[in-house]
Amino acid sequence: MTDVPVAPDGTRDAAAGDSAADPPVKPPAKPPVKLVLLCCLGAFVAFLDSTIVNVAFPNIAETFDTTDLPTLSWVLNGYNVVIAALLMPAGRAADRLGCRRSFAVGLATFTVASAVCGIADSAAVLIGARLVQAVGAAILVPTSLALLLPMFPMAKRLAAITLWSASAALAAGIGPGLGGLLAEHWSWRAVFLVNIPIGIAAVWAGRHLTEQRERSGPTPDVLGSALLGASLGLLALGLVKAPDWDWASARTIGCLVGGAVLAAAVVARSARHPAPVVSLDLLRSRNAVGGNIGSMLFSVTFYAVILNNILFLTGHWGWSLLTAGLATTPPPLASALVARPAARLAEKFGDPLVVIAGCLIYICGTLLLFWGGGQDPDFLTHWLPGAAVMGLGAGLVWPVLGGVALAGVEPSRLATASAANAAFRQLGAVLGTALAVSIVTASASDALGGARNTWYLSIGFAFGVAVLAAVTVRRTTAPAAA
Repeated sequence: MTDVPVAPDGTRDAAAGDSAADPPVKPPAKPPVKLVLLCCLGAFVAFLDSTIVNVAFPNIAETFDTTDLPTLSWVLNGYNVVIAALLMPAGRAADRLGCRRSFAVGLATFTVASAVCGIADSAAVLIGARLVQAVGAAILVPTSLALLLPMFPMAKRLAAITLWSASAALAAGIGPGLGGLLAEHWSWRAVFLVNIPIGIAAVWAGRHLTEQRERSGPTPDVLGSALLGASLGLLALGLVKAPDWDWASARTIGCLVGGAVLAAAVVARSARHPAPVVSLDLLRSRNAVGGNIGSMLFSVTFYAVILNNILFLTGHWGWSLLTAGLATTPPPLASALVARPAARLAEKFGDPLVVIAGCLIYICGTLLLFWGGGQDPDFLTHWLPGAAVMGLGAGLVWPVLGGVALAGVEPSRLATASAANAAFRQLGAVLGTALAVSIVTASASDALGGARNTWYLSIGFAFGVAVLAAVTVRRTTAPAAA
């Protein structure tokens, strides 16, 4: 995509562009609260369904008891695979076609697919509808942030990103408790049907948003998206089926090697395509590498632990879905509470130090869960301390890595850059969920052992993020200020 010149105040120079570009709109002195909340709602519903369904997963497995756990895990992983594959093309398409229009299309797609999920009468229909739902979510994530940022002056962009990240963290926090409540007192179907009134109201309110559109550019790489989706699908399939197939079997090795080969093809194609599925130029700076790769690695640990904790609490401790959902609420809620202070700490002490401190705090929380998990079920003594500390650590890591990834990106490419960062996070979600399913399946007769192995995995990835931040991340100014 050809970049549109940017004026000193952060607006686009329409005179330097072409007639297809919308006139530059100067950010209002005070962003309209309703529209800010609407944009945050786009991220909220997309990320809500990445956690709310996890809690209902045991109930879904009971309904479709003729489908094995690795196959049924595609209700979770299929969602993440499609989002990861489509985020970049969705961001580029939004830049071309208009973010407001794309936002409305994403909401409508997400809402209709949620309804189909809620009435699905087979695992195949449910998985298929989840894939369509993910298409809507993939459109919502980049467009919601791209519509939000122009409402803020350049100096306030970091605060806007933090607010958007906090809404995503809040969705993750509400998801487990809400999912447990709906599944326990109604049905797992309610976790999908709850999206319908939200989606309808948001589509109606979206007509008040100001359009953000760039001049036309090259067509997004559809083939590259398909290759990326196939690559992630093969990697996830190999990981979740390895306990059944055996790690040394031809099928497992074939899936893992095939996924790696397709991933290499995606990178090679992205280096040549004018509108690649992965913008490699967004990884040319050390901060971009640290922010995006760090987001991916931390997402592995975060999503592996979410699913692992639900299965541990319902399987080993024997808690109900509602109790387990409420018990897994503290980490993401704590993340939301410290998201804004994290940005202020990064401004004061530097991004690398905050990310490293957050990772170490997260590791301490995981160790507390590890030590308390073998005891008798006790929320206040054995669970809450570790869960809350994990959430505090994650709340320091997530928004700072996101801000680092978008630092220095021109306003004309914010939709694409935010889509890239979200794509890396979803890639980590795919791998984290697949690894958790693989570990739990391999330890079917030892729920505590499986949970501890997943917590070991979580600690290792969190430590890797801390090392990566120390090596690559440099202190940044406000995103897009360059």
